[in-house]
Amino acid sequence: MDATPPVSLLSTDDARAAGLAAGMPERVAQANIMRFGLRHPGVARVLAGMIDVAVLNGALDARPREIAILRVGWRIGSVYEWSNHVGVARAAGLTDAEITAVTGDIDAAAWSATDAALLRVVDELVDDHTVAPSTWAALARDFDEAHLIEVLLLVGSYIGLAGFLNAVGVEREAGVSGLPTTPEEKS
Repeated sequence: MDATPPVSLLSTDDARAAGLAAGMPERVAQANIMRFGLRHPGVARVLAGMIDVAVLNGALDARPREIAILRVGWRIGSVYEWSNHVGVARAAGLTDAEITAVTGDIDAAAWSATDAALLRVVDELVDDHTVAPSTWAALARDFDEAHLIEVLLLVGSYIGLAGFLNAVGVEREAGVSGLPTTPEEKS
């Protein structure tokens, strides 16, 4: 985003001095998303809770979680979400080829049936704001009810978060690449 963000980031030192980042892990408090969110303590609490449930302590394994988050980042065009989750996706076991494939068409040969269903959930929620029965059934073959609920909340939350981050112009962390411009571009 070229425009100046409408709200500036709060320095980590200011947040700590004001007690706003109390109890947050240092890496969470220092992330640009939190430094922005700390301008509004209620928003910061929501963001911290979402990160805690969705990323740090959720029921979903890291691999499906990161496939879904990357697809949301790509579909919504959220440079911040995409760039900050590429490294997390690699740590979760996704290969560079899989990370690049997240930006392409859902091809059964490239993805397991479960991974393809996760990608379809994202696409359907972005496009139609619901999930087709066939997609739901495909995902339910491998996920129990708790996991299905978490997938929907994760994807829905990240769709909203990605739009929010785009609107306010939260910049990605230093040293991480942005969105690839084409599906073939390396991540």
